[in-house]
Amino acid sequence: MKVKAQHAKALASIVAVTLAFFLSAPMASASKNSRPSWTFMVYLDADNSLDSFGPINLQQMSDGLALGASVNVVVLMDRLNLPAYVYEVTHQQIKTVQSLGEVDMGSPETLTSFAMFAMKTYPATRFFLDLWDHGGGCTGVCWDESSGHHLSPHDVEKAVALAESSVKKHVQVVGFDACMMGMVEVCYELKDVTDVVVGSEIVIPGYGWPYTQLMAYLCNYPTADAYNLSSELVKEYVAFYPRSTVQLSAINEASIPDLTESLDSFANTLKGNVYAYQGVIAGARGDAQQEFILGTGGSYFYIDLSRFAQLVGERGGNATVEALSEDLRNELDVAVFAEAHTAQLGNLDAKEFGLTINFPPNIQVYSARYEADVPCFVQETSWLSFLIAYYSSM
Repeated sequence: MKVKAQHAKALASIVAVTLAFFLSAPMASASKNSRPSWTFMVYLDADNSLDSFGPINLQQMSDGLALGASVNVVVLMDRLNLPAYVYEVTHQQIKTVQSLGEVDMGSPETLTSFAMFAMKTYPATRFFLDLWDHGGGCTGVCWDESSGHHLSPHDVEKAVALAESSVKKHVQVVGFDACMMGMVEVCYELKDVTDVVVGSEIVIPGYGWPYTQLMAYLCNYPTADAYNLSSELVKEYVAFYPRSTVQLSAINEASIPDLTESLDSFANTLKGNVYAYQGVIAGARGDAQQEFILGTGGSYFYIDLSRFAQLVGERGGNATVEALSEDLRNELDVAVFAEAHTAQLGNLDAKEFGLTINFPPNIQVYSARYEADVPCFVQETSWLSFLIAYYSSM
């Protein structure tokens, strides 16, 4: 779903003011003699309980960059009870580019303005946008404690779409250094604005991604494409936490339409036979629910979609449902081109295939904010209508 015209017009006027603030703030020289292959943009929202981790990750970026590296790294960091700054990060140097005062990191306008500023000021062949903070899956990301706001997945889509259209550039990767953002719904909302989404099905430790290793890889392989860079990030992240329970996926956004078409066929068939399959669905839902996802906002009822489809297909006793289940799992295998996880607790291996989907166990714990946070997915796929039918059968 594209940004509607009236919304785009309203946002454009707001962003014009906010961008003017970015551009008018004191700014160090950021010109480059040659255009790097990548500009790595970090939207670092530490205006909350993650405050202490922000400077650590910022230093890791500098530590990983080689002297004279042909990589732009630009960071907007807002900390708890402190002003926000834009930093240019190079080898062993973190240079303040702008002092912005307090900003609302939970505002789409702030994200748009930062992305526009970074892409205009630090031109490159490719752009990586890293959203760093607490995450809540389809409820969103980037909780700003000072404002009380956060970004829904749809907010992120609108912000990136407006930035891209304004500067006529494309963000190749949107990555979430934030919990639980590896969801079908999140990928669907972003399918028109980026090539790759990187996110985790479960929680991400406070220390976040291994930025020293990631920056070193960019220095050694500056011409790596979005898929190679994302695959390396997935591998390095899981290797960084050998004694923790972690998971990360990289998703090819070009595969999302085929994936959701297969999901629709699967969901509609279950919907049409919901009373006969009620017990099978309930059992598969419970067995596929992720256990390691408590975080900001309370409990989340996210299930590994591939595991759910597999269990329904195996237990349903119906050739059509089994075939649709297999087709859905095949599409998930295509979309998730890189996935890695550790298995330190329980049967995590049985639930790690790359993407979750929202499936509360009953209508009492279903939240209508789902429809506002991921409206494109809700309006354009059959998943919600399946959920409603399932709850009505109970």
